Amino acid sequence: MNWAYRITKRDKVAFALGSVFAIIILANWFASHSIEKVSNQFRSVYQDRLVPSLVISDVMERYYQNRMTLEEHILSNSVGEQDSLYGVVEANTAEIASLINQFEKTYLIERESRGLAEYKKQFQNLVTVQDRILELSSSGNKTKAEHLYRSEAHTAFLHLMEPLHELIQVQGEVGQELYQSADRQVKTLKVLSYLVIGMSVFIALLVATLLQATRKLNNIKPQNYHLN
Repeated sequence: MNWAYRITKRDKVAFALGSVFAIIILANWFASHSIEKVSNQFRSVYQDRLVPSLVISDVMERYYQNRMTLEEHILSNSVGEQDSLYGVVEANTAEIASLINQFEKTYLIERESRGLAEYKKQFQNLVTVQDRILELSSSGNKTKAEHLYRSEAHTAFLHLMEPLHELIQVQGEVGQELYQSADRQVKTLKVLSYLVIGMSVFIALLVATLLQATRKLNNIKPQNYHLN
C-alpha cells in the first residue's frame, strides 16, 4: 500500500491506465485482424483447394469415360451406336474444357500454373489423337483405329494424367499449409485473450488499490501543533 500513497500526481495514474487501455485496444485490433485472416484462409481452403480438387477429379473421371467410350466405338459396328458414342466423347471433351476453365479462375501458385500449362499442351495432343481414332473407326478402319488407340492414345492419356495428378497433389499440400497457418493464428488469439483478461484484472486491482488508499488518506484527521 505504501506505493499508492506515493502517487501524488494524477497524470502518472492517468498515463499508467492509458497505457494499459492502449495495449488492450491494440490487442483487440490484432485479434480482429487475425480472425479475419483465419476466415480468409478457411475460405481459400474451400474455394481455391477443395473445389479445384473436385474439379480435377471430375476431369479425370471424364477422361476415363472417354477411354472406355472410344474402345466401345471401335468395337461397335452399328452406325447409330457409333454416332451416340461419338456424341458422348464430344460432350465429355467439351465439359472437360469448361471445368479446366473454371479451375484456371481460382487462385494458382506458380507450381500450379506450370502444371496447368503442361496439361493444356497434353490436352491438345490427346484430343488430336482422339479425333483421329473416331474418324478411323467411323470410316470402318477398325484395325488402324484400334492400333492408334493402344499406342499413341494410350501414351497421350498417360502424359495427360501426370500434370493432373501433380495438380491434385498441390491442392493437398497447399491446403495443409493453410490449415497450419490458421492453427497458429488461433493459438495466437488464445494468448491475446489471456493477455486482455490479465490487463483487465490489473486495471481492476489498480483502481481498487487507489480507491482504498484515497479513503485512508481522507480518514487521516489533520492535527494542530502549537508552538511554545
